[in-house]
Amino acid sequence: MSAREKFMKQIRWWPHARERLIERGIDVKLVQAALEHPDQVVISTGGRKIIHKRYREGHSHKEYLLRIFAEEHQVEWIIRTVYRTSKISKYWRDEL
Repeated sequence: MSAREKFMKQIRWWPHARERLIERGIDVKLVQAALEHPDQVVISTGGRKIIHKRYREGHSHKEYLLRIFAEEHQVEWIIRTVYRTSKISKYWRDEL
């Protein structure tokens, strides 16, 4: 086990989040990368976090924003839902 694997938090998927992940064809590795190295974190109601990760996909290299709605606990992330959007400016917060 590498040092990185040793300190990674576990991911627990809310059933809704697991369904959306599969339905939207989002790679679990992309979600893990976003949780480990987010581009932006927005604090939502109840202390939940919205994790933002910008990335490029496909032959066109179109840019997307991955949005992960999660609760962070000491040893795990609880993922409530996840989706990607091309409307980056709608959600990106320059003031953070």
